[in-house]
Amino acid sequence: MTQDEATLLFANDAFYAAFVSADVDAMNAVWAKKNPVSCIHPGAPILINRTIIMESWRSIFKGDEAPVVVPYEATAMVVGDMGWVTCLEQVGEAVAAATNIFVKEDGQWKMTHHQAGVTSARPKAVGERPKQTH
Repeated sequence: MTQDEATLLFANDAFYAAFVSADVDAMNAVWAKKNPVSCIHPGAPILINRTIIMESWRSIFKGDEAPVVVPYEATAMVVGDMGWVTCLEQVGEAVAAATNIFVKEDGQWKMTHHQAGVTSARPKAVGERPKQTH
């Protein structure tokens, strides 16, 4: 694994840590500020605009009903200053396939696109604690 791939997986972990902790500030820190951003939550319309995307996260994190998402089998791919991570997300009994695209801003990986959708795939280690990716 290259240093860029390892650092990209660390950025992806930060995204899921923000998600699991329902931390709007941490989620805000993950997303790109200088590059275009987009997001497609499962079953939802395409969101294109940082303000709208952050509002969607605030809405998801409201109350005690924020979903618990556990990522599995993250794979990083890097091409220059762009990279993406594919992984499976377990949400209760449901599993989604996710693609998280990142770009380098000021030397740090920042998310520019997140998309997740239901899949028939199942993590190899469902029910077990996922291995750290960094």
